[in-house]
Amino acid sequence: MATNEVKAEASRHQNVRHDGINETDNVRHEGVNATDNVRHEGVNATDNVRHHGVNETDNVRHHGVNETDNVRHGGVNETENVNHDGVNETDNVRHDWVNETDNVRHHGVNETDNVRHDGVNETDNVRHDGVNETENVNHDGVNETDNVRHDWVNETDNVRYDGINETDNVRLDGVNETDNVRHDGVNETDNVHHDGVNETDNVHHDGVNQTDNVRHDFINETDNVRHDWVNETENVNHDGVNETDNVRHDWVNETDNVRYDGINETDNVRHDWVNETDNVRHDGVNETDNVRHDWINETDNVRHDGVNEMAIIELLSLP
Repeated sequence: MATNEVKAEASRHQNVRHDGINETDNVRHEGVNATDNVRHEGVNATDNVRHHGVNETDNVRHHGVNETDNVRHGGVNETENVNHDGVNETDNVRHDWVNETDNVRHHGVNETDNVRHDGVNETDNVRHDGVNETENVNHDGVNETDNVRHDWVNETDNVRYDGINETDNVRLDGVNETDNVRHDGVNETDNVHHDGVNETDNVHHDGVNQTDNVRHDFINETDNVRHDWVNETENVNHDGVNETDNVRHDWVNETDNVRYDGINETDNVRHDWVNETDNVRHDGVNETDNVRHDWINETDNVRHDGVNEMAIIELLSLP
């Protein structure tokens, strides 16, 4: 296109977070048209909304599943105020892939009574991800309507689902569950959220032995830390990489208050599968400077998902 058109396009995209589709005015999107201070991930959305894969409306934040307690860990032993995924944990802990009990969040197993599930039939005040569900549900990935978060399934009316048919304000993750329960891959009971590990008493775990209000995701971690597949320490969220000190990472080596997803990054940055630097969140592309991207080369306070784009600075500097 002509230089003026390129600059105009750059101006339209400045200070905007995009994820793979046309979007407008201070909006964060991930894969669909969205409008006005909205964060989207894969579907048309409107008015201060964050979506992940489905049409949604009216001040809604959507993701797909799994988050709880002051700390999230990914795959390692952790302790004190930590969220775990995939290991035995105890006392106010979130687990993933293990049997747990009493105020626990589960992922992938039968659970009961005030539990969040992901991937199974559940009933009554349950959050689901991946199946047809109804009434007050959060969905990600399917046609949905009215303040709803969906995950890969047709759903209706303020409901979030994760992989199974569910009913009435229920979120499920991989298991049959009942009555205000969220589960993720494990048998659980009584207000419990689990993620693949045996746990007990208000615990959310994700793949690791943990203790006392801890959430973990397949990594050794310590003290108010969320981790995912990486060794980390103290108030850190990691996903797949060695990291340290108030950092959330996803599959990359990173350091100092950084969240990464798939790439080496540094300093208060969240990344997803791309090399990036300085307060930037990326998803699938090389980017720089306070930018969140998803699968595209971009630059300067812009988040994109699924489209080739150029740095605003480069566009505006064209002759």
